Amino acid sequence: MPPSSSSAAGGDVDAVVVGAGHNGLVAAAVLADAGWDVLVLEAQPDPGGAVRSAELIPGYISDLYSAFYPMTLASPAMGALHLEDYGLRWSHAPAVVGHARSGPDDDAPVIYRDPATTAAELARHQRSDGDNWWRLVELWNTIKAPLLDTLFSPFPHCARRFSCFGNWAPRRRCGSLVC
Repeated sequence: MPPSSSSAAGGDVDAVVVGAGHNGLVAAAVLADAGWDVLVLEAQPDPGGAVRSAELIPGYISDLYSAFYPMTLASPAMGALHLEDYGLRWSHAPAVVGHARSGPDDDAPVIYRDPATTAAELARHQRSDGDNWWRLVELWNTIKAPLLDTLFSPFPHCARRFSCFGNWAPRRRCGSLVC
């Protein structure tokens, strides 16, 4: 059974999430799906934190902060929310990133979603860079699954590691974590 606390409005809630950015909203959704009554507090007028977009120029939607969250699509927590069922549409630019080498550079190397297109683009600037890109792609294909498994796995059980804290050690279990 989740702990209970009082909300600012005077009602009881099981959890208070401070911040309606992407991490706070996912945490609140996971808790709510588990049956907790969750209160989300946000200082800004709109939710979304650093993943908000707005029409700054009529007809053009711009990211207000960062626009690159590559781990989001791989995240089991995000996948479990089935946000596409509620209207989420992922937007992927064909050119992921380009980086000018200097102020007047008008032919910057560009990284594309397609590895072959990226390799050709990099080789156009420096032949060996195309080959090196393919080596990097091969390395990624080798480490991708174990790396993602590690990143998205719970921390190992750590109760014994807290024993040095004596009475200050966390006592409540949260899934496989001691909190």
